[in-house]
Amino acid sequence: MNSRLNIKRLTLVILLMGLAAIAVWSLLQGKGDVGTEAAMPAATQGVAIVNGVIVVMLDTATQTQSGIRTEPLSNANYRAETAAYGTVLDLQPLIDLRTRYASALADADAARAMAAASRQEYERSRLLYQDNQNVALKTYQAAQAGYHSDRVKADTAALNTQNIQAAARQQFGATLRRWALDPHSPELTRLLNQQDVLLRVTLPLDDGMVAPAQIQISANNYRRLPAYLVSPSPQSDPAVQGSAFIYRTAAPIATGTNIAAYLPTSNQVTHGILIPASAIVWYGGQSWAYKQISAAHFGRYSVAQQFPMQGGFFVTQGFKPGERVVVSGAQLLLSEELRPQPGSSSGCKDPECD
Repeated sequence: MNSRLNIKRLTLVILLMGLAAIAVWSLLQGKGDVGTEAAMPAATQGVAIVNGVIVVMLDTATQTQSGIRTEPLSNANYRAETAAYGTVLDLQPLIDLRTRYASALADADAARAMAAASRQEYERSRLLYQDNQNVALKTYQAAQAGYHSDRVKADTAALNTQNIQAAARQQFGATLRRWALDPHSPELTRLLNQQDVLLRVTLPLDDGMVAPAQIQISANNYRRLPAYLVSPSPQSDPAVQGSAFIYRTAAPIATGTNIAAYLPTSNQVTHGILIPASAIVWYGGQSWAYKQISAAHFGRYSVAQQFPMQGGFFVTQGFKPGERVVVSGAQLLLSEELRPQPGSSSGCKDPECD
């Protein structure tokens, strides 16, 4: 009787040990993968730490009321670049030069016409005087003096137009001088209509760096815009050391605005993921994004080694294409995460706070 009882007990122990081994194996298999709903807490609202990742739980109704919206991540390509800085140029000096030049041209034309008329009068008086002095010497000399005076005025007016051309070249370079002094320049028309703006961008002091024909610029927000090289800048920004170049971009940016410029430094392309700018939240001096783990669970993941690019930030680790991140309401999730939970004595949910 005792023998049969011992056998049953031994069988039960073996069965329990087997079940425990299966449970341990399943736990090890699932460790580090918080992307499965099986590993998530059953609560519908709150905060938990799962495998070192802080997870915020919100039910579907709360998500809808709070405006939580997610988007799938997509592949992106990135080319190495360096940052530079610049400002939006004031066009008023260029407009003033254009106005002065138009006035100088009119004066020069009038002076040349007057000099031409004086020359004809002088030549007529000279011939008449030489032909048996058919005009008085005084009349001939007056015509001669008038012609010389008008010729000097015409030469002075022509020199004035040349000086304005030189001033435009000294301040803005040959290309902008041509745009400004051409009465039918389509490029200047775009500038005057504020369809384009001019930028003075200072490149870093690097002997091997050549001004790219196209760069990316941003001002006041994360949105990037293309800018195109116009010419080297004859004038530089005294506050920034480097080589200055003038670019143009089709954007209504206010005069004097400081802009950031991104210059490609390599033709090599790196493949990775684009994290939308609206998905980024800042906490603890770092950038983070909330990844949707399941219908009601959102994990906060570090956006490490990111590079700014059009529409957001480029990353090569921590995220995969097709994963969904919160693009609307991410800051609300952070607030929910940091809000003290019932029964807790601290609002810190980071593992290092434990």
